[in-house]
Amino acid sequence: MPEILLVEDNKENRDVMAHFLRKVGNVQTAEDGPSSVQKCNENKFDIILMDINLGLGMNGIEATKRIRQLPGYNSVPIVAVTAYAMAGDRETFMKNGCSHYISKPFTKKEFLSLVEEALGSGIN
Repeated sequence: MPEILLVEDNKENRDVMAHFLRKVGNVQTAEDGPSSVQKCNENKFDIILMDINLGLGMNGIEATKRIRQLPGYNSVPIVAVTAYAMAGDRETFMKNGCSHYISKPFTKKEFLSLVEEALGSGIN
């Protein structure tokens, strides 16, 4: 099963997404940017689901840039999971290291479909 890192500062959102992913792969979570970078430095993930607005401190864009610098993370899918949905936001996230994008709110089906696309495998 794929190793998944879910980075989300909101506990309720984190719990819901982790529940969605329970049959997809082994999920680890991080609540902020620094801990996401640390977990990636210590583990090898197949996909990272990155909230962009992580509250005070390092945001998801900065965390993504730092993760991309780690050995083995130059091509790992990093999905921007965010409420930012204005014109140009998606392009900004992609330019800064994200490979995919989904805006909140989303349905379970939309979320899992994007995760499947990002992983490039059949998830049921």
